[in-house]
Amino acid sequence: MGVADVIVVLMLIISSLSKSASGCYESIISFGDSLADTGNLLLLSPSDKLPRSARLPYGETFFHHPTGRYSDGPDSLGLPLVQPYLGGDGRSFSKGVNFAVAGATALDYEYLEKRGIHNPLTNVSLGTQLDWFKQILAKHSDLQLSILYYQELIKLGAETMVVPGNFPIGCLPVYLTQYMTSNGKDYNSKTGCLNWLNKISEYYNELLRKELSRIRELHPNVTIIYADSYNVALRFYLYPNEFGFSKGILRACCGTGGIYNYNASAECGIVPSTSCDDPSSLASWDGMHFTEAAYRVIAQGLLEGPYTTPQFRTVCPSISRHPGFSSI
Repeated sequence: MGVADVIVVLMLIISSLSKSASGCYESIISFGDSLADTGNLLLLSPSDKLPRSARLPYGETFFHHPTGRYSDGPDSLGLPLVQPYLGGDGRSFSKGVNFAVAGATALDYEYLEKRGIHNPLTNVSLGTQLDWFKQILAKHSDLQLSILYYQELIKLGAETMVVPGNFPIGCLPVYLTQYMTSNGKDYNSKTGCLNWLNKISEYYNELLRKELSRIRELHPNVTIIYADSYNVALRFYLYPNEFGFSKGILRACCGTGGIYNYNASAECGIVPSTSCDDPSSLASWDGMHFTEAAYRVIAQGLLEGPYTTPQFRTVCPSISRHPGFSSI
């Protein structure tokens, strides 16, 4: 996976939250890729070709077994765990549903294939997930939504929309390993992250904010929240010890070998990779995805702090005070 791919991947995460009578949220509707997938890729995969997330140590911290999540723990906002869409019929989605599929792209699979870009993980795109969403709306009339995704979803009745920016991808072990160089000027002296990759994230986020401003002007009655994923995560790269990441902020917990404990030939879940004794002491789980501890820091920064525009506390004053939230 190249730099352009990770920008698409990281930007696919969005969440839809349904409002309760008190004006805050009691369910999550999620679209995205492996950063949000709670088991859809696992359920899509044939038994003889299961993804890495089907193997330990994925899921070891909370579930003590793999669930299809690409982390060591769950995703939670103090709400019931979000079910994967592909878990079977007859379930209630009153507390939300997750359409995210690991490896999903923003552009359609066919569009990429025609241009010689092959996705080895899945043919699911954001368009596929939107189709699933429309199907479930038709089946479950009690599923009321208030945070949806971009103009097509605004037409379906969106009141509030959350759109995250890109993370500082120059700090991820997968890219620090892939683009390792002996030129010290390529690295940030405070964080050790690759400057040029982080500048790509910053540029993307700048364009995203401009586009969201344009959409706000077109839809003044819709609350569009920009989540500053870049700066909320950059905090623990700048001050890792303050957040409990004492074992090497740029190293992956699960992996094998090298400065960053990442090897593309032996990724997490593949022999001879191993996981660290205490995932909460590291920010990176497998080189691409964060640990449960890092997701908690990110969620707290977004929900409590100044890392969303407008701030969550102005949209829903009580949500940032919930003791149980982790990642979305």
